[in-house]
Amino acid sequence: MKCSKLFGISFVALVSIQAQAESLRLNEAVQEALGSSPKVQRSESQYRETGWKKTESYSGFLPTLSANATYLFDKKYALVDVNLGGAPASIPQVVPTTNLYLTTQWSIFDGFSSTNRYLSSSAFEDSAKSEYDWTRFTVEREVTVLFYKAVAAKELKAVAEQNVRALEDHLKDVRLFKKVGSSTNYDVLRVEVQMSEAQSELLNATDNVEISRARLSEALGKDTDVTEVDGALPKLKAEMVASLKEFKPEERRDLESLKQKAEGFRHQEDSAEKYWVPRIALFGQYQYYNNRNEGFDDYDNFRDAYQYGVSLTWNLFDGMTSISKSKQSIEQKYQAEKTLRQAELKAKRDFDFWKRKYVYYISVYEARLNDIIKAEESVRLSREGQKVGARTNTDVLDAEAELYRAKAGAVNAQIGAIEAIVNLELSTGQKLVQFN
Repeated sequence: MKCSKLFGISFVALVSIQAQAESLRLNEAVQEALGSSPKVQRSESQYRETGWKKTESYSGFLPTLSANATYLFDKKYALVDVNLGGAPASIPQVVPTTNLYLTTQWSIFDGFSSTNRYLSSSAFEDSAKSEYDWTRFTVEREVTVLFYKAVAAKELKAVAEQNVRALEDHLKDVRLFKKVGSSTNYDVLRVEVQMSEAQSELLNATDNVEISRARLSEALGKDTDVTEVDGALPKLKAEMVASLKEFKPEERRDLESLKQKAEGFRHQEDSAEKYWVPRIALFGQYQYYNNRNEGFDDYDNFRDAYQYGVSLTWNLFDGMTSISKSKQSIEQKYQAEKTLRQAELKAKRDFDFWKRKYVYYISVYEARLNDIIKAEESVRLSREGQKVGARTNTDVLDAEAELYRAKAGAVNAQIGAIEAIVNLELSTGQKLVQFN
């Protein structure tokens, strides 16, 4: 019997240690999200992509070099008719059977189109970097909210379980009191109705625990749900936002990203509108060929030739392609500017809205804390009164119901304040609270 009891205690301790080891803390959740969140990984990939697009823009300043080789299996020479001293003759235009080319070209003037392409790609890279930083910031704060929602769901479930256990005890007592005639059928029915409602609330709270863990796991980029979250809801103060007097858009990395993107489209427009400017380039070609026999490795019969010079290219008409691209870049710049303006207007409204919401939830939380103190005292007095016959079971039941409602209200106010302060951080672009 003692061995069995000892084994049971050891098993419970082992399960407890394992559950504690598998529980997730806030800092662990944030670090995991920053490393494995698909949203962060996609933003990082976009940043790397713009870096390579910037590298691509170097082509407007660097020379190009290409190699080409041909070998003819069969041929029929084209003939040129000439008159040699009154005697007409047809001379074949000899084409080399084996031919090797090296061709280089270097653009020296294109109306600064390449310069604007480089400036545009640089602005897009800076925009992607700002967007990447903003994505990391938003994911960190999003995971923080989801983590505390999971903690809140666990606490609300515990409150619901306490309520159900209290009602179960009351239901047992009122049924016993009915048997001895000190309670009526009305009292039993009343407790049964409250019991049914409390059980429904418990089921809903249990579902919310699973849902909150699933949403947190999705934000972390995990296929399986986290088993447990380890933490407590922070107690926030209204003074945390007292120093925030006005909205400062320069703190927002996403707005900075939109500004840089608009600048990139402006340089892109400047590049696209240079389609009418003549292009000047240096070029050169070296040729190593064999037109004496059919051998491709008879190096004694190979000859060489070369040419170099300067070329001017002027696009007079290309079927409206260049004009269309120029107009498209103008509209893209306009859209980027209006997107920035829209984001700035929304950010200002969000700042005012979430600041008011935070102050509201803090006041509600403080009021619920006072309600809990009063409700606990009310429960104590009702139970003391029941012992001396001054209070009934119904009075105790009502006092306990008020206590559980106050506790649930405090938890909901806390998570409301956390969500409000995080959204306020997102609207300002700066961390206002250091969550642990």
